[in-house]
Amino acid sequence: MYNDDLYCTRERAVTIGCERTMASFAGAVILPDLKKTLLFKNRDMYSTSHKDALFHDVDGFGVRGIDMVTGKTSGLSIGVNRNGLAVANSHVMGTEDPTYDILTEQILMFAEDAEDGLRMTVDQLKSGRKFQWGNLILADLDSMLVIEIAGNEHSIEWSERKVLRTGHHIMLDTEEFLSQHSSSKGVDSFVNSTIRVDRGYELFRNVTSVQDVFSALKDHGEGPSQSSICKHSSGEGQMSTVTSYVVEIDHPGENGRPKVVFHVAKGNPCTSTYAAIPLVFPADEDVMSRALEMYFR
Repeated sequence: MYNDDLYCTRERAVTIGCERTMASFAGAVILPDLKKTLLFKNRDMYSTSHKDALFHDVDGFGVRGIDMVTGKTSGLSIGVNRNGLAVANSHVMGTEDPTYDILTEQILMFAEDAEDGLRMTVDQLKSGRKFQWGNLILADLDSMLVIEIAGNEHSIEWSERKVLRTGHHIMLDTEEFLSQHSSSKGVDSFVNSTIRVDRGYELFRNVTSVQDVFSALKDHGEGPSQSSICKHSSGEGQMSTVTSYVVEIDHPGENGRPKVVFHVAKGNPCTSTYAAIPLVFPADEDVMSRALEMYFR
């Protein structure tokens, strides 16, 4: 079904992108008792000196994505809009196609809710447009979903309580291909990815507060490693978690807009403190400047 030669032997840049697979831990959970939706992501990269680039306009806020093949800034890695729709993604495998970060940005700019974002994305994939392999996590006030993408193929998971993804697909039939590809490169990225998501579902089964989410994102399981949710590098050529994000959305009352707080911990979250950045929409110049100042403080 999936041809390794198609993605991994054309040029060195693409080969590197294919080897550098399976990055980040992301998901969402709805806490009905608190009337909150939480979207979160531990962003894994090779460079520990990475500094985020931000997007902020009248109707949305987000962190710029990086194409895992070209290394160029593109689209958004995580963000939220004025409607209370939050979106994040996780990387599965680099190809010559555009990055899924572009889809994340388009959803946040134009969609009103998760279902609307799903429709927009599926329309593009059915038209024949292809994207690098990844997972999109969409969460609004009452539902969450994952769109798994491999080229122009996709699969969807809906949930009313929680969704999680790491660096592989769960619904798409790519497990054998990714496992063999990972083994052929002499790395354990597929195994590590499955361990992370299994540990995530174990922890998020008991999440009842924002603090519980922070704690889960700091988790090391059996110890700090490439398979822990808070990913740690033990040497050159390994990724580590460089930034951790939590988008906290308070469900609005009648005729109100959702209240949004963007939490960020720089570096491994186990050794960092989450800074809270209140977001106000529609945002004027003063609001945007204040948010950016707080983020880089």
